[in-house]
Amino acid sequence: MRRKRLAELVREEAGALEAAPQEPPEELWEAKPAPAEAPKERPTPKYLTYVRKECRLRPDQLDALTALARKLNRERKGGERITENTLIRWAVDLLLEKLRSEKT
Repeated sequence: MRRKRLAELVREEAGALEAAPQEPPEELWEAKPAPAEAPKERPTPKYLTYVRKECRLRPDQLDALTALARKLNRERKGGERITENTLIRWAVDLLLEKLRSEKT
């Protein structure tokens, strides 16, 4: 049996498409129901609302932050996960609060 060349195969497929009926099947004519409600938008994650700022820490500072974050996460009773960055934000808040209270 002789092998067909690609051009012959393409011609056969094109001829089959031309011979096929041009009307879409009946199920495409039927109206499909619209979704009951629009998909809800996900709220923006809290960490994406923060401005990115890098700082350099000593290895002992980073180890202590990691250990404290793990300890607090084990002890918490739900809520948001506590990360090293959370602890750094808390520390900055405490520092700024202390500086404000000293000014007054």
